[in-house]
Amino acid sequence: MPPAVQDRRNSQSDAAGGKSTNPASDKSSGARNGGAGGESRIACFQVLRLVDNGRYLDEALRQARHLPDRDRRFVRLLAATCLRRAGQIDSILADLMSRQPSGKQRDAMIILRMGAAQLLFLDTGAHAAVNSTVELMRSSGFDRLTGLTNAVMRRLAREAAERLAQTTADENLPDWLRDSWHRQFGKSATTAIMDLVMEPPTLDITPAQDISSWADSLDGTIINDHTIRRAFDGDPAELPGFKDGAWWVQDAAAALPATLFGDLAGKDVIDLCAAPGGKTAQLISQGATVTAIDSSAKRLKTLRGNLARLGMKAQCVTADGRSYDPGRTVDAVLIDAPCSATGTLRRRPDILRGRQADDIKPLAILQADLIRQAATWLKPGGCLVYATCSLQFEEGEQIADSILADESVALTSDPVTSEEAGAFAAAVTSTGALRLRPDMFAEIGGVDGFFVARFRSVGG
Repeated sequence: MPPAVQDRRNSQSDAAGGKSTNPASDKSSGARNGGAGGESRIACFQVLRLVDNGRYLDEALRQARHLPDRDRRFVRLLAATCLRRAGQIDSILADLMSRQPSGKQRDAMIILRMGAAQLLFLDTGAHAAVNSTVELMRSSGFDRLTGLTNAVMRRLAREAAERLAQTTADENLPDWLRDSWHRQFGKSATTAIMDLVMEPPTLDITPAQDISSWADSLDGTIINDHTIRRAFDGDPAELPGFKDGAWWVQDAAAALPATLFGDLAGKDVIDLCAAPGGKTAQLISQGATVTAIDSSAKRLKTLRGNLARLGMKAQCVTADGRSYDPGRTVDAVLIDAPCSATGTLRRRPDILRGRQADDIKPLAILQADLIRQAATWLKPGGCLVYATCSLQFEEGEQIADSILADESVALTSDPVTSEEAGAFAAAVTSTGALRLRPDMFAEIGGVDGFFVARFRSVGG
């Protein structure tokens, strides 16, 4: 099955079906009952073990590809819920056990989390949740823990509502990230962000053309003139128009940077860090001649496949943007820079466990280096748009400020206007950058967190 063009490591298929501009509840019909069998729970256990050992969730979910569609949806929802709600789940389980399994029994905690997630967040029937958790513990080789598991799950089934009310969504943040957001946004905004992040995301689609017709066909809602939003928890490739290359999957916030160049018809544009190709497709659909650059040959192969499905062409180059020389000057550069991706937690809940505070500085240095190099590729007056799907100021505002303060970089700020931001005008900062927070647009179901800054070349 051909892959959806998905914007920077984002998975968008956690939501339930039907027309909606709000995220689907965790308590979707696919998980409300115990209908998913033992094989599904075994697959979910395998998925979470892989994530625990450093795999990305989307990659780990391949463990469930052999299952029927309904069971695959259950595995995705249960795994994502365990990751999103790990802080709350672990806090509650800690109160119910004198000590937690460790050492060779460490993986047993994954099974306990799965059982707790079903009782606390997925509205699975108590009998199904308790029995399936005990059986999974036994079949996974933890026979000695079945008695403990039965006692803990039965007690939790009785006390779930009371215990959940004593926790908050903020508990799911690692300490370093919670402290960072408290400093940047304040405690109330952090809570609002997390309340939104805890919900499964909607499916956002960017059509190549004729957005109104596709919104009707897909039973979706148009957001900011560029995006169709609908709730959906299946494989996007099953929807009308995917196989025909009429649209690609892309969060509404992620679609914004490529719209900030003005008229691109006939323009020579470099898309740096281009894979998997959502923004590349946007640039091409606006009439640009695009060179797509990515340091990963594997990811660039995915980009080529995505463009082929869409019937689009770009020159694709595997290169490190910090040293790449295009051999010419170009009209515009888009940099969707590698980052911590903390703005994508609702789509990538594995980041809650996978990122560390020490990851931020090296990524920030890389982003600044890419901008400095890309600035040398521009024609005088050329446009550079820098974007990250991070909520960290170190990967946004501080980078933009450092570039403008560096006299060796021939760039000046080109503020984004409220008119250009459209429905996201509230995200325009005092400096003319864009700081999108998920909670700022809760009324339409939220968006990924993003930072976007636009520059103009003043080189001669």
